Amino acid sequence: MPLPQLQPTGGQVAVQETAFSTDALGRFACSTWAEATGNGGAPFTTVVVGGGAYGAHLAAALYRARPTARVLLLDAGSLLVAEHVQNLGRLGLDVPAPVEVDPGTARDLVWGLPWRGNVAFPGQAYCLGGKSLYWGGWCPRLLDGDLARWPAATAADLRTRYTRLESETGVVPGTDFVFGELHDALSPAVAAGVAAVDGLTAVEPAPLAVQGSSPVSGLFGFDKFSSLPLLIDMVRRDVRTAGGSDAARRLFVVPRAHVLALHAGGGRVQTVEVDVAGDRQLLGLGADCSVVLAAGAIESTRLALHSFPTPLMGRNLMAHLRSDFAVRVHRDALGPVGDRVQTAALLVRGQAQTGAFHLQLTASTSRGDSDDLLFKMVPDVEELEAHLADPDPQWVPLTLRGVAEMTGDAGTPVPHPERSWIDLSPFEHDEFGVPRAFVHLMTSGADLQTWREMDVAALALAQHLAGGPGRIQYRYDGGWQDQPFPLERPFPEWHRGLGTTYHESGTLWMGEDAATSVTDPLGRFHHLANAYSCDQAAFPTVGSANPVLTGLTLADRLAHQLPVP
Repeated sequence: MPLPQLQPTGGQVAVQETAFSTDALGRFACSTWAEATGNGGAPFTTVVVGGGAYGAHLAAALYRARPTARVLLLDAGSLLVAEHVQNLGRLGLDVPAPVEVDPGTARDLVWGLPWRGNVAFPGQAYCLGGKSLYWGGWCPRLLDGDLARWPAATAADLRTRYTRLESETGVVPGTDFVFGELHDALSPAVAAGVAAVDGLTAVEPAPLAVQGSSPVSGLFGFDKFSSLPLLIDMVRRDVRTAGGSDAARRLFVVPRAHVLALHAGGGRVQTVEVDVAGDRQLLGLGADCSVVLAAGAIESTRLALHSFPTPLMGRNLMAHLRSDFAVRVHRDALGPVGDRVQTAALLVRGQAQTGAFHLQLTASTSRGDSDDLLFKMVPDVEELEAHLADPDPQWVPLTLRGVAEMTGDAGTPVPHPERSWIDLSPFEHDEFGVPRAFVHLMTSGADLQTWREMDVAALALAQHLAGGPGRIQYRYDGGWQDQPFPLERPFPEWHRGLGTTYHESGTLWMGEDAATSVTDPLGRFHHLANAYSCDQAAFPTVGSANPVLTGLTLADRLAHQLPVP
């Protein structure tokens, strides 16, 4: 049943109370606007706009790596939970289904849709940690071919820094989370399939951002990665180091602070305009202060277009092409797989004539889906034993999730009906009076060819694993079918919408030439001395790789190279 809405009073308390909770997490991790900006301390060296996957990581890395940095992190959302929701069992925090029409209220507590578009979107998680509280955890690298159009210095740094971020996220070591007889049987079978199927190029251990075991004796494992635990840890370290003095602190997190505009003049951002719980605030930036846009590709692009537009901004929009194929193969097709329920996962790389793709392959010996027990925290030992003791005696379900690259267009002016782009809407403003973004996603002929070749390769791999047409079934049209997926069917159910990936990228892309790119190889806007992009908007290309590993690596790189006095 609904609860009464809490109304603020004039009374002051150290930690606020609700009907059910003592808000220790919020109070110990966050600060009010007045606490952060009115404490008499040194000027800020960096203002980070957005406390999601990349902004939270950047702020924490700046504090840790740069002893003279003083960082202010502003986020439009609040503190929801302190780690990935899958680490918390059946809490009930889910990602809402994509919608084409904004309902005007938050869905699943924190999900809003601040932009408009020509396809359906789930929206954006308005909470500290952002999508890193919900994401799937797959972290493949961009390959050399993907990085060919990136600035050379940036590409070289990514290759060098990937290993560090793979360790920090739990991707490395790759054998502490997925292992066992099913995995041992599936790996050589998939390798043989890759060798036999046209378009498939390699098989790799699943690059999952989960640390299932202790990194060293006596320490807990990190579980599924989110940027938020590191940020909270750095805030608490800062409080302790400063002896409780806000004036001496170097890292502040202010939630419910919606950045409305960045006011620029003289080649610099000089003022940040913020709505803080309904009050307009202006924060002047010192001569040595940088501002970093990390609100997600769409909202960062909107803020840049609204604050200091250039003709190139909003072009080059890319996402990913997604297909989900559910099949099941006869249990004996893979050889001995044990008598307990197990889960396996692998990454298969592929190359079409028109672009790269990969397959995220999961398998299980359970009676349910291939990933029923993947990314789950089951605190009930009796329930876990019941799951593990009930394998399917006949079938092994597999899911092949295909992810293919889209090709961006940086040369065509915005808007254009046949291209993908972001622009400010001339028709609608948000509740703060700022124009909303309009997101236009379209597939090109090359994109459709890549999608087609990926689907054909995925189906061929599944059939190779089965070993024969009578040893595999395909799930579509509401049940298991003996006939393969009809790949020529228009708008098939196994294709996912262009707006459902959370992988929008490219609209503030990096480059060495100001005439052909929006930001420089570090992410600084070419026409401003102190403004940077630090999320997927800065990607020149996306390849097929899920973007989080590359985005986190760019954030870590910026933390070490950002000018700090």
